[in-house]
Amino acid sequence: MKITEESMRQQKHPQPPAPKPEPEPKRSELEKLKAMCWKDRAWYIWNYYKVHMALVVVAVLILQVVITSIYRGTFDTVLYCMVINSRSEEEINLSTLQEDFPAWQNLGKKELVNAESVYITYGDNASELSYATLAKISALVFSRDLDIMIGDKETISHFAALNGYLDLEHSLSPELLPLVENRLFYVSGEDGAKRAYAVDISGTTFAADTHLGKEASLLAIVSNTARRDNTDALLRYILAP
Repeated sequence: MKITEESMRQQKHPQPPAPKPEPEPKRSELEKLKAMCWKDRAWYIWNYYKVHMALVVVAVLILQVVITSIYRGTFDTVLYCMVINSRSEEEINLSTLQEDFPAWQNLGKKELVNAESVYITYGDNASELSYATLAKISALVFSRDLDIMIGDKETISHFAALNGYLDLEHSLSPELLPLVENRLFYVSGEDGAKRAYAVDISGTTFAADTHLGKEASLLAIVSNTARRDNTDALLRYILAP
């Protein structure tokens, strides 16, 4: 290395180091997002916050389930009806059971009438769906949740053979019996004896408004129902509105 006068002077009087540039002020997440275009903003949010968003969604769903469960717990089912094998040309109308009857009975807003329509095939023609539906009905009967069945002759006969229905001729009140005595449907029970296990409600305004099929217009009361006040009220509503 060649020693010069300039190099000697630099050693005696070294140049101060160049000042370091001041660091840029740290920007907040909001400022970062504002400085981005929409495409970059979407990419940034997805890559950095997708876990947080997933946790928020899960928390909201759990909260919704809890709130719904608590809210539903404040309702009381006062009648549960199942319409079976109604093969009408018109779509079945369950509002007669779920809206019109509760209004006629002056039920409260949190007193519910549950109603559904199902199809069942029996014997060798039974499908997997039929077996599942029969299992559901058995569970509802066992838990005393199901009160009324409206169905065809095959359905009434099937459950009557299992002692699934009340003998209406001997269980209805003297006030209600005259309304049904000309419509009673007799079928064999478990012991082979014929009893009045159902009422034929064909030709009624209720059957027409509900769009019941002509063959599925037999109403039976489940034998272990805990809601006799409302099952009998439904018969009055149908036969003496």
